[in-house]
Amino acid sequence: MFRSITVACATCALCSPSFAAINGFTESFSEGAANWRNFNGTATLAWSAGGGPADDAFVSGQFNLSSTTVGGFPPTVMRAAASYGSSNGGYVGNWINEGVTSVGFWFRHDLSQSIAITGRFATPNNSPGASVVSSALVASNTWTFVSFNVAQGSSDIISLGGGTYSAIFSNIGNIQLGFQVPAALAGQNITGTFSMTDFTLTPAPGALALLAAGGLVRGRRR
Repeated sequence: MFRSITVACATCALCSPSFAAINGFTESFSEGAANWRNFNGTATLAWSAGGGPADDAFVSGQFNLSSTTVGGFPPTVMRAAASYGSSNGGYVGNWINEGVTSVGFWFRHDLSQSIAITGRFATPNNSPGASVVSSALVASNTWTFVSFNVAQGSSDIISLGGGTYSAIFSNIGNIQLGFQVPAALAGQNITGTFSMTDFTLTPAPGALALLAAGGLVRGRRR
């Protein structure tokens, strides 16, 4: 059900020219890893043609928890950057002008405990950046839909990294996805595998309703 909602949102997001460039962008990884990279950006994520939430394509990265600490900074497990050419730059630009207020994707991991997913959305120089955290936990070995509300003032945004909302979201170039390490796993020599697909940018639910009511619907999928 959640997957159907996600696809419907991605389709409705492109209902008028003002939402045509970035809003409604979806990276489905149907043709490969699309230059999304691992935790430190040194290698392209592994790609699988099937096995996703609808037996579709997905990407994966690994991260060893030995360097983590209890309450430490959430590690990054996958990233996209304008400098890498990730997704051909389809998400890069002014999210404020485009009306992007929601980020969603399907996520899976194989750690022994449930985890909260984190994100960081930054300028092409990677600073400043806004940090976000999911309100729901993702259980082990279960494809789960994760979403962040990135509208100004959202409680999902926990830090602006010394910048301002306008300065960051008017010039997005870098994306980092990670997780909050459970205390019981921090510092252990455990290598986890983290998978993701259907990374989608959409407008707020209210904007979606207005656009859908206009009857101008067309789809786009990368």
